[in-house]
Amino acid sequence: MRGASPITAATLPAFRSPLIRALAWSCFSETLINEITTATAVIHKPHLPLTPKRLNWLTALDTNDAPLKTYLDTHCKSTRLGLVFESLWHFFLQEDPDTELIAHNIPVRDGKRTLGEFDLIYYCRMSQRYIHLELAVKFFLGIPNRHTAPGLDQWYGPNRADRLDRKLARLTQHQLPLAHTDAGQAVIAQLGIDHLDQELQVNGILFHANTDNAPYPSLNSEHQRGDWLSLSAFQTAQEQERWRYIEKPSWLGAEYQTATPLENKHLQMAAHKPIMLINNKQQRRFLVADDWAD
Repeated sequence: MRGASPITAATLPAFRSPLIRALAWSCFSETLINEITTATAVIHKPHLPLTPKRLNWLTALDTNDAPLKTYLDTHCKSTRLGLVFESLWHFFLQEDPDTELIAHNIPVRDGKRTLGEFDLIYYCRMSQRYIHLELAVKFFLGIPNRHTAPGLDQWYGPNRADRLDRKLARLTQHQLPLAHTDAGQAVIAQLGIDHLDQELQVNGILFHANTDNAPYPSLNSEHQRGDWLSLSAFQTAQEQERWRYIEKPSWLGAEYQTATPLENKHLQMAAHKPIMLINNKQQRRFLVADDWAD
């Protein structure tokens, strides 16, 4: 099945609805990684490209986003990015004629003890396969270490508590192997599924330091990029007029024209926690405190 080019920062503004921009970005933009290796298999990203038919579907929804709004109002009460991202995928797999959403957020228990959950299981009509799909969306900032080779341990969440290598280790060592445990197999059997394949969708943006041009072999070479800058460097460059502020609920489908003009209060916020910006070229930037990377 041939697909159109993935959604990019340049093409995203073609959609007027913020909800449809978030849907298009979440399901059809470049992933951070194309595959990941567990102890038993190589897990690939889904083969669900942006076909002309899917692009027409998005375009039609953009003229009337009520179906998606109603779905989110009913099924996603939270504004947490990860939960919104998952719900957008649920909507896509439910509505797409080539897929069927079987179940999502499926707990796996051993007696009274919960071992974890499957993010979702869907059926692909094109390949006639049942698939366990794990989902993640991450926005990480790179802190290069000039004494070591480029690695996934150099990518941190804005609050420095999360790290890309740890997230991927959790996926490969716990979430994906869950399907191969006795408890996981019991859940799969209860759904009437004989064989279950696995896929992984990790979306997001990696914000590179200005000095970082190194290749990262484990990453998708086409991954979505931004940069990050310290508050003092940003103010010295007098770039405020080029950038606008993006509130966190809008990170999934941000677009310059609808972003908030940058004010002093936003710069004051950046002194305490990283904030995300966007310019008229649809480029993203994290603005961080001067000591953030220390």
